[in-house]
This record gives sequence, C-alpha cells and structure tokens, in this order.
Amino acid sequence: MSSTSAPPPWLAVLNPAAGGGRALRAWPRLAIALEHAGVRCELEVTRGPGHATELAAEALRRGRRRLLAVGGDGTLHEIANGLATDGERVALSAAATGTGNDWARGLGLPRAPRAIAAMLRAERRRPHDLGVAESTLAGRRVEHRFLNVAGVGYDADVLDRLPRRGPRSLRYLWAVLAGLPGYRPADYRLACGAARIDGRLLVSFAAIGRYCGGGLEVAPGALPGDGLLDLLAIRAMPALAACARLPKLYLGRFGGDPTAWVARGAEVEIDADRPAGVEADGQRLGDTPLRLRVLHGAIDAVVP
Repeated sequence: MSSTSAPPPWLAVLNPAAGGGRALRAWPRLAIALEHAGVRCELEVTRGPGHATELAAEALRRGRRRLLAVGGDGTLHEIANGLATDGERVALSAAATGTGNDWARGLGLPRAPRAIAAMLRAERRRPHDLGVAESTLAGRRVEHRFLNVAGVGYDADVLDRLPRRGPRSLRYLWAVLAGLPGYRPADYRLACGAARIDGRLLVSFAAIGRYCGGGLEVAPGALPGDGLLDLLAIRAMPALAACARLPKLYLGRFGGDPTAWVARGAEVEIDADRPAGVEADGQRLGDTPLRLRVLHGAIDAVVP
C-alpha cells in the first residue's frame, strides 16, 4: 500500500502597509477561504522595507518553493529580489491588495478570497521571466530583479513626486500631469537587441508584463514567459501634447503613435547625457546608465 505526503504549505508574505492597510484587513477572510478550500498556508508579516526580500530568501533556504504575496507590486518586487533562480522551481502568486497591482492585473489574478483559494488549490503554473536591472546608486553599480516593468526618465520622476494618499492610479495620474510643464527631458542612447535610437526622450518602458502606473498598458503584446523585454520609448514633446496622448497609454494604443519607438529584445541598455532616474515595479532604484536583461522562465507564476 503506497502513501503520498502532502505538499509543503504555501508561505504567505503579508505587507501590513500595502494598500494603506488593505492587505492586513483582507487577511482574515482570505485565511478562512484558504482553510475551507483545503489550502495549507503559513503567514509571515513584514516588519518594514526590505523584510519581504529576507523572508523570501530564508524560505528558499528552508526548502519552501510556494510563495503568496499579500500586498501590491512593491511586496512582489521585494519577494522577487529574494528568489534564487536555480534548482527546484519556485511558484509565486499574489493576493492583490496593494495600490497599483499591475502584475496581478496583467496575469488576470482574482481579487475575491474564494477565487484566490481556488487558484492556489488548482496550482496552474505558467513559466514567468525575471528581469535584472543594473543601475547606479550613490556612485556605485547596484543590481535588482523585477517582475513587471522598468521605467527610465519621467516615469521615475513621477514616483519622486507621488502623493502619499489616495488610489495609486489617481495619485500617479496627478503626479504625471503636475510635473509635465516643468520637466526637462534628457538626451538618451538606447539599444535593444540590434535596434538603436538616440535623441531626446520623455520616458522609456522595458516590460515583462503589460501594465504599470496603476493601469497604464505600456506593452499590450508583452508575454511574461517569452524571454524578451518589450520596449516603448516616447520622444519628448510639449506638455499639452503629452497630456493629450495619455488616453493612448491607458488603452494600450501608444505603439502606433508617431512619437513612439518600439522594440523587443532580451537585453536593453539605456544611457543619457546626465543621470536619469530608474524605477522598476514602481520602486525607485537609482539612475542611468541602465542595463536590463532577462532570466528566461526563472520562476512559475500561479494563475487562474
């Protein structure tokens, strides 16, 4: 007579500050739904910035390979930076309770506790890439991993002026509109595969997933497991012209605009005539020069 042991439980990494406390408030209902669905799950609560990275790294050292982010894109970004990319596959999913939730939006992850529990129970896996961003911070080169989208230029400037309160999509839109009149674009040199572009640019996005900024569809054709970054660079323009084009970004229709330059490749290099801000997954990382590359299929995303 044969016996099978139950798989190790999921590890939920909860950021109590995510979504202005929404993640913490959502956990009791999610825990009940997981229990009713027969999904074993243990909880770790982060104590501050960077702690989710430590928890993810420690989980892997202990042989844990199934992680659930209870929070937003910032929580996922920290977890991604604690993941090893060799050996046994790591499964990652999210209970999207943050402010932006762009990674979850791109994968169509559910929000309702019962639907999240059903997703984890079924454990349908999809190979997912990790991005590696090498930028400059305080005069030294630093490396971060990212799950979704890296941005250079005005996108990073927007994060610096983002209000602390309110829905992220509205805060982001306010910061975009407020900063455009006074923004001075840099002159850039971009390389993506064999493609090159030089010139004055407003912003550049290098995407694994489709969305950033709380719903901007910057890369409608992006496939998170294809091993490639989808690059969208937008040329500098007057503030009113940029504002008029914002609906195209939200609708995923900017690629055909005459101010857009699109490319696709496994590596991207971006430099500027002066240090330009860099962000990834909505987190400020440093400044140019920036080098991006892809770890193809480094993890498994658990999706509906």
